[in-house]
Amino acid sequence: MIGWRALLTALLMGNAALAAWGVFWAGDESSVLLTPGLRAEWVAVEKPWQQAVDVAQNSAPPGPKINLKEGQAQLDRAIASANEQVSRNPDSNLQCLLWGPLLESESARVQASLAEWSGKIQRLERQVPIGYVVYLPQDIVNSGVGIRQLASQGITDMFFITTPGPLQGTISLGLFRDLDRAEVQKEELQRKGVNGVQIRERLGPVRVFFELRGTQAQITAARSAFELNRRGELGTCEATGPT
Repeated sequence: MIGWRALLTALLMGNAALAAWGVFWAGDESSVLLTPGLRAEWVAVEKPWQQAVDVAQNSAPPGPKINLKEGQAQLDRAIASANEQVSRNPDSNLQCLLWGPLLESESARVQASLAEWSGKIQRLERQVPIGYVVYLPQDIVNSGVGIRQLASQGITDMFFITTPGPLQGTISLGLFRDLDRAEVQKEELQRKGVNGVQIRERLGPVRVFFELRGTQAQITAARSAFELNRRGELGTCEATGPT
């Protein structure tokens, strides 16, 4: 019996020793974890990469939102509008040439040379300037300034215009082919005391023009036709259009 009790007592004392040992280490570990300066939440760790990201995110303004569907819709509307304009005015994409001025006999020959031309042809009749007239307007003539008074002022090149038209009732004081010479005549008359003198273009007889509209290939063919039948002049409508 004594042996059994001694054995039990030894076991109880061993368990007590082990328990004391565990408390000792637990206490020591707790003291280490609670030591100031070693707890993780008390340690300030610098993280510069996060700061850089935060600064960039806070300083950069948000970019514009792109609506791809709306952009495509705007493009479709613009294309549709352009197509509609072209369909309403198909001649807007055509080039234009003006062939003339032509006498009536010349116009028949030119029209024959364009008989097989596939572009659009429009025949025009216009009076073209052939020079300039220096004249005294009708209102001054009606005020009493006539041939005799002008002759007394040393004017010899003059005549009263009776032909129906815009110059009827005026007095011609010289006919010239170019504007510079007409200007010189006007200044000379003013030095002689003739006031109110004006200059006007002289329109010649009616001449024929052909307005040609077509594609690049058709315009090239029209130029070839002109080279084979050089009558009048051939130029762009804007540069040579009759006035």
